[in-house]
Amino acid sequence: MRVWWLGAAVLTAAASVGPAAAAFPPGELTRSDVCGSCHRDIHRMWRASVHATSLDSAVFLEAYQEAESSLGVAMSRQCLSCHAPAIAVNQDVKLALKTTWEGVSCDICHSMTAVDLTATPPRLDLKVGPVKRGPIRDASSGAHDVAYSELHTTALVCAGCHEYANQEGTPIITTYSEWKESAAAKGGKSCQACHMEHTRADVVDPKIKRVASAAVNLHEMPGGHSLSQLHKALGLSIQTRRTGDALDVEVGLTNKGAGHAVPTGMPGRRVILAVGVQTTNGKVFEERKVYAKVLAGADGKPVPRDSGNFAKGVRIQSDTRIQAGEKRNESFRFIVPAAATAFITVKLHYEHKPLGGEDGRTWITFQSESRTSMPRGLGSH
Repeated sequence: MRVWWLGAAVLTAAASVGPAAAAFPPGELTRSDVCGSCHRDIHRMWRASVHATSLDSAVFLEAYQEAESSLGVAMSRQCLSCHAPAIAVNQDVKLALKTTWEGVSCDICHSMTAVDLTATPPRLDLKVGPVKRGPIRDASSGAHDVAYSELHTTALVCAGCHEYANQEGTPIITTYSEWKESAAAKGGKSCQACHMEHTRADVVDPKIKRVASAAVNLHEMPGGHSLSQLHKALGLSIQTRRTGDALDVEVGLTNKGAGHAVPTGMPGRRVILAVGVQTTNGKVFEERKVYAKVLAGADGKPVPRDSGNFAKGVRIQSDTRIQAGEKRNESFRFIVPAAATAFITVKLHYEHKPLGGEDGRTWITFQSESRTSMPRGLGSH
């Protein structure tokens, strides 16, 4: 009940002195729990998002401390422009305030007025205070002022934290530019169309205000670590052929569902295609193909940990990712006696090892298909 009364207090203050004059003072960030007192469903979704944990993630904090130790404070502080964007407003470089630890909070997104991609790192222009901005033209509120924002209908609102080139010009994170070259962009399909789909929920807590529509944008914003997003992104096809003692497996991969490369985001994320064969005469085979963007340090060696991606001298060593709309065919040949039956398994895995080892590792098997190849004359399926 305490949270509901906070929402009621905000509404009462706003009603008595004019829209948001007391509750949302100019220049001060609004805590997300204050937003959640009225927008309970949206706040609950946001709390489950990576945005909400962008700063207090144990994996990020370890990588941040590594970057600060090896690259210096000035370089590591660039990480905070996206992981703790509140600092641009509250100047909390010591990370002491609650609004800082909320990461990419409600007020960060809904106070944004522009994104400057010419800056390094890109700069978010934030105008915090009584006006909350969003993509709905006819929105209204009794608790604060609202304004329609064209920016919030476009992918540019995401670009400030999903596009980064270092001071030497090496493109490190290129999700936005990948999208700009995609059919999705050319067709007017923004990031929000995939990552903030409409879902059934209350815009405002019904205890505070009854709203006829019960649909909002999904504020969990699932991304690269999401099983559902990965499954939607890549299509998989398999063909097999027997010729004498050779079993040929043709695997087709199509980036059918992502408006950017797969995987995207931080270099070091990998999609692994694993093709396994077991035969009735006891043979076991496995071959893999890896799709990733690999950075190399000034010494020419691949960067093993996320913190190293921002060091001086970093360059792209290779990029085998599957671009938006791309079709990729992979061929595998296994030596299988003509009289043996072969059981074929094709899997797609997603892996990210931000700390270079098992700590913090993400491993998701997001597709798995099986085939049986019978000896010639007996058929196969």
